[in-house]
This record gives sequence, structure tokens and C-alpha cells, in this order.
Amino acid sequence: MASMIRRFYILPVNPGVPDAKVQEMIDVLSAADHFIPGLLDSSAGVDLDSGTVIWENTFIDEASYSGPYMVHPYHIGAIDNYVMPDSPECITDNTYATRYTTPDAAQQVRGGIRRVLLVNAGTDAYGSALEALAAHPQGMAASAFGADDVGWVSAKGRPWTHIWEQSFTDMPHLERYLDTPDGTACSSLEGFASLGIDLGSLKIFTCPFKLSPAEHQSPPETPPDTAPVLYTITARTAADDADSYVDLLERHYDSFMVEGGCPLLNRWRTVDQGYLEAEIHSTWQIGSLSAYSDLRATTISDPHWTAFVRDAMPLVQGGSRRFHRAV
Repeated sequence: MASMIRRFYILPVNPGVPDAKVQEMIDVLSAADHFIPGLLDSSAGVDLDSGTVIWENTFIDEASYSGPYMVHPYHIGAIDNYVMPDSPECITDNTYATRYTTPDAAQQVRGGIRRVLLVNAGTDAYGSALEALAAHPQGMAASAFGADDVGWVSAKGRPWTHIWEQSFTDMPHLERYLDTPDGTACSSLEGFASLGIDLGSLKIFTCPFKLSPAEHQSPPETPPDTAPVLYTITARTAADDADSYVDLLERHYDSFMVEGGCPLLNRWRTVDQGYLEAEIHSTWQIGSLSAYSDLRATTISDPHWTAFVRDAMPLVQGGSRRFHRAV
């Protein structure tokens, strides 16, 4: 049987984002296993110390991770709204994912507090020592450990070598663990060093988690949708910034889209002096959602796209990003 993949997506939230908007993203992420085949045990929560959103999930195999997940409408539409830097709805920055393979990703603890330790272990010996610690947990409801050895990796690479995920039934349970010698040692670089494990770096996230009943997860896979779609971005800017934003659209974003085979169909904007803000609406035609997924993979390396994100997105105060189908 193919190995399953446990993945943690780390999503730092931009300063000043309202709590309601963060909760909206958490709800979208947590519901992913209701929509995407091959994805299980999806839960998102806010780190108790940093405000970073942590999204955990399981893929039944690597093919599900690199295939249906990447091109699914729920990923391309709902999830990417919050993480793509060219989206007016983006509320995150410097996101990344880390993951590990495991023969059994069954989650016996279905809710409580998740403590996630991301580490860089410079040698195999230190990785093995961590694995031994995780195999004999003291004071935890569950413990799992693995190295990021998944074959398919995003353009951002592998930011951490290993993950140790710890489960606790509630906050008092976690607090009791942290007061133990093991909890103290496994909470800092110095603590691990006292155990003979020298780590290059360590990051710890702690957040609530709640997993859906298994029967509500991972719907049947459906044939890929190859119908053309309309990709629409509606951006709100200050009235004085509208001309600059349109100029950057024309010079950079349109060029990126056209080079990817996606022509501009229309663009319009609100009338001058008619509103407190300006609104610019642009629609491009894309061959299919799968074609957009291929285009998405080129964004970070494309000079026009990166210039647009750098120069135009700071002008955007809100808006929406949607995929439509003509009816």
C-alpha cells in the first residue's frame, strides 16, 4: 500500500487582518476534506503565540497530493483566494508547507490541542534520536514523527527536515506536559541539546484542532473539468491610485496572462468622482481550471507576475478573485 502523507501548511497572517476574515479562511481550509478527493482530516487553527494559521491534513498517497488536490476547483478557487499574492483577498505572506510520509496516518485523537515541532536536524543520527523520543511519548495523547521525504515538493522547497506532531486532549493536558522534564527539554534548542540532540533550528506551533467525521471526508473523484473558464479579478484602490493600478495591470499582469494563453476579455472601472474608492474589474479567458493550475506554477519565476505583485498589490485595498463559467 502506498504511504500516506501528513502535511502542515504554515500561513502567517498579514498585520491588521480582522479576526472575522482570519476565521473565514480557517473555515475554508478546514472544509477542504469535504470537497477534495484523497484529502482527509483537514483542520486549521490559529497558533496561540504568533497568530499564524496552521493547516493540517492527510493525503491518501502522493498521487492525490500532486494531482487532484492541485487542480481541484476548491483549491484553485476558495483556498487560493487567501494565499495567492495576486489575489485582492490574500491575507497571508511567506506561506510554506512541510510534510512527511507514513504507512498509517490514522488520527485516534479527533480534537484538542496540536503541538507541532518543525526542526532542522543536521545529521541522520539526530533525526533518529528525535524519532526515538517521539516513539515513547510521555504525557501526550498521541505522537507522530517523520522526515520530509515526500517526492513532490513545491517551488519553495523543504524548509524543515522533520516534523514531530503531538496531540493533547485540552489545554490543561498540554500545560501538565510542559511542566514535566520531557516537556521542558522538548521546548527549546537548549533543551534538546541537553538530551544530546543538536538542532540547526526549531519552530513550535500550538493550536486547537478538530477533525471531521471520516464519513464526511474525501468525496469520490470526478473526471477533470476541461471546460473554459472566465477568471475575474475585481480590485478596490484609493481613487488616486486607480490609474497606476491599471497601468501596472496593462504592463505586467496582462502580459503574464497572454504569455500563458489567457487573453483579456474586458476591463472596466468605476466612474471618476463617483465613489470614495475606485473599483477595477478585469476578466481573462482560460482554457480550463487545469490550464490555470499550470499557469499558477509559473508565477514565482515570471518577471511580469512578480513585478505586478511587488508594485501593484500594495495599492489594492480589497476586492475579489473568482472563476466563472458562462451559462
